[in-house]
Amino acid sequence: MQKTNSLLTLCILATAAAGFCHAADDLTVVSNVTTNGQPGGTETSYISSGHVRNSRGQDSDMIIDLKTGVLTAINDKKKTYYTVTKQDMDNLSAKMSERMNDPKMKQAMAMMQGMSSAMSTSTEVKKTGVTRTVAGYGCDEWMISMGTTMTIKECVTSDLKYPVQSWEALKDFSESMRESMSGFGPSAKAGADFAEKMKSIKGFPVATSTVVDAGMAKSTTSSEVSEVRRTPIAASTWDVPAGFTQVENPMMKSLQEHGH
Repeated sequence: MQKTNSLLTLCILATAAAGFCHAADDLTVVSNVTTNGQPGGTETSYISSGHVRNSRGQDSDMIIDLKTGVLTAINDKKKTYYTVTKQDMDNLSAKMSERMNDPKMKQAMAMMQGMSSAMSTSTEVKKTGVTRTVAGYGCDEWMISMGTTMTIKECVTSDLKYPVQSWEALKDFSESMRESMSGFGPSAKAGADFAEKMKSIKGFPVATSTVVDAGMAKSTTSSEVSEVRRTPIAASTWDVPAGFTQVENPMMKSLQEHGH
């Protein structure tokens, strides 16, 4: 499910950023990642008019074909990959709706409804008044707080121009995915509410810091853009590495196993 969360976050940012995008060549953005104060390697985003790829070192990759709407999640360590299509999300949503008739599921969803509603209500998006320069781009800091559980600070710039076609396609893909997730009930609604509040942020985040405080445990993850390249991206960037094995979508597999 981590890949799905990453996808939704990317789509939410795409919706927020669509307002400032202008035509540009292929773009490669490299960021330094820090986890709990320790170096966490680099993360690279490749953006073209037809594809987007996010690569986290030797850990995992996610590719979105903006023409077909197919997401490919790659596990570099296991040398495996799986795909997610809109039809997959429709099927997953349908199966979730079917399981709503189960008394235990109804009880769990009722609890989730309360948690999601509380988080949606407590979510606040506002400017902090801090301005700085990251990788040569001037940015304004925003804070997204979700109660006392999660706080995100993003420094966004309107100077970093992305290929307009890719962001428009991502926005359409985002809407399509949200429609497909209607069967996820309160989680889908909370995601839609969050996306709506994020629209007030006009720009692309060149620095992000996320603090999650679960009471017994607290974690901090941050990333900051270190390099921006405007050179053509090789077509092979959008391909799954040779020798990797396709596996079943784990979301569908998990739902099928728990459905028996």
